[in-house]
Amino acid sequence: MYRIFLSADDLARIRISDGDIPLLETIFALDRLLDTEEEGFHEWRRRVRRQLMTSTASTERVARLLRLAGNCSGLLDLCLGAQHPHVVSAVKYFSQLAVAPHWERIGVHLDSARESLRHIMGRDGVGALLGNLGAGIRWKPPVLEIDGVGPGELKPAGRGLVLTPSLFLHRPAHVARFDRGDPQSAPILAFPNWPRSQELPSLLAGADAVRGGRSADVDSLAALVGRTRAAALRAVEEGCGNAELAERLGVTTAAVSQHAAVLRAAGLISTCRRGSHAVHTVTHLGTLLLRGNGAELRRVLPVPAQQIATRQPTIV
Repeated sequence: MYRIFLSADDLARIRISDGDIPLLETIFALDRLLDTEEEGFHEWRRRVRRQLMTSTASTERVARLLRLAGNCSGLLDLCLGAQHPHVVSAVKYFSQLAVAPHWERIGVHLDSARESLRHIMGRDGVGALLGNLGAGIRWKPPVLEIDGVGPGELKPAGRGLVLTPSLFLHRPAHVARFDRGDPQSAPILAFPNWPRSQELPSLLAGADAVRGGRSADVDSLAALVGRTRAAALRAVEEGCGNAELAERLGVTTAAVSQHAAVLRAAGLISTCRRGSHAVHTVTHLGTLLLRGNGAELRRVLPVPAQQIATRQPTIV
């Protein structure tokens, strides 16, 4: 059992990660490639292994990494060190192959998970947050106990703890440090957060993660309205309801309703009823935003485009 001893100063400095940590997810994905327990990852594993077999050189590069899989801390240290550029290169290659094609949808899912954690902490406090991190993690003040990761202990000594959800991590938790020599840097506690098994395949679907080669537009749109809402706007381009939109984004229907309300208030989508279901479609303004038509946007927008983001609630 692993134990994290949290002082009053540590509890006051606990926070949810501000964004994704792609390096951690890539290292966890290496582990997940060897794991066969969760069926929702089966198609992803099969596709990645097939792609690895297309090149002897690339297969050997990743094979060396897989021999380190299971030792996430050791592999992370190698990546952060300057003396192992071949390891960094292999990790980047694996990331481009196995993680990057799905990163937009993974990011939407993890954004939603982080927002749920912030909601719990804001509503019920840090104790409730630490008690809701998942199976195998127990909060017994002042100790956070973690099963299934081997013996050990951590005393942050007033630095606090950064909590970050993970899609690929298959153990109850993992403690990581990115201090790079900064003794005041807070350690990171990663823990799994998966959608339902039947939703995982769509989250890790094939080459349609960025459609039509519009990766630059994806980044620009996400910077303007937030990544989850950008993905929602693209998803409803041909019209869909709450349940279908939730499945595409890998979030709950309640989260979809919130994001749809923001997009509707900004004039980017419209919603109508078809029987007992709400159906969302993109407005003319939303289409212009998706197409990146700056000149036409400036003509029709009643306010500068950047104010769309500032009028939104804090959910991202």
